[in-house]
Amino acid sequence: MSNPVLHLKELVQIYQGVTLNRYQDDPGSQERIINSRNLEQIYIGGELSTVQINASTISKYKLLIDDVVITIRGTPLKASVVTDEVQGCLPNQNLAVLRPKVENLDPVFLAVLMRSKWLEQRLVTLYSQSIGTQLLKISQLRDLEIPLPNLITQNKLAQLFLATERYTQKTLETLEVRNSLAQLTFSQILKGEQ
Repeated sequence: MSNPVLHLKELVQIYQGVTLNRYQDDPGSQERIINSRNLEQIYIGGELSTVQINASTISKYKLLIDDVVITIRGTPLKASVVTDEVQGCLPNQNLAVLRPKVENLDPVFLAVLMRSKWLEQRLVTLYSQSIGTQLLKISQLRDLEIPLPNLITQNKLAQLFLATERYTQKTLETLEVRNSLAQLTFSQILKGEQ
């Protein structure tokens, strides 16, 4: 049994992030900004930058819980889900926001799909080159054909990816600790031989 295939625009509202320099304002408020470096994991994380902005004119860009933020310029496609910790932040212009508009779409599944090699292979022909920078247009995103399994299957796929991500993170942390211990041992041996 195959999954229904829908255009992304049928599943989500899509908009590009804010061109921040248009709204920078010294008397404005400090706003937290999401950049592509915050999309390393399935949930947005890392240190957020801040900018003084006249936020009253750009409130429509503020992120909501379960939005999926993806890179559209500069780096290969990354995608992360907005949590309550980063809701209300603003995405920069190198990002696009996918806001689910149907109930049968798990945002984590959508982020996993956007990060997948399966989608990467389909996007290769869509990327435009802009002075050496990869660029994915919002209009191209809207017409992407997305398979939509049932919610149970979406959740299972999302959980599989999250488990793999947790395992990868623990492995990297373990390697970092081992490297630190090796460096410490090396340093102690050299100091002892002086």
